[in-house]
Amino acid sequence: MFGKKKNSILYTHLIVKVRKYKNENPYFSFHSMPAIADETKATLTVEKLNELADLEKEENWQTQYYTVPLTM
Repeated sequence: MFGKKKNSILYTHLIVKVRKYKNENPYFSFHSMPAIADETKATLTVEKLNELADLEKEENWQTQYYTVPLTM
């Protein structure tokens, strides 16, 4: 990420976790591995995390993961 080329562009995909309790405002946070460079791997990771979130539901909580492209 911190290379010697000063005018280079970095493309990555953030994985964002969104949790919401009943009808209150949502809480946003990054996943423990917050960025994946490959878009396909990021999408697959988010799909798997959403499947796990469905299996591990907590009462009155909604959890969902998203991938967000980031260019620096």
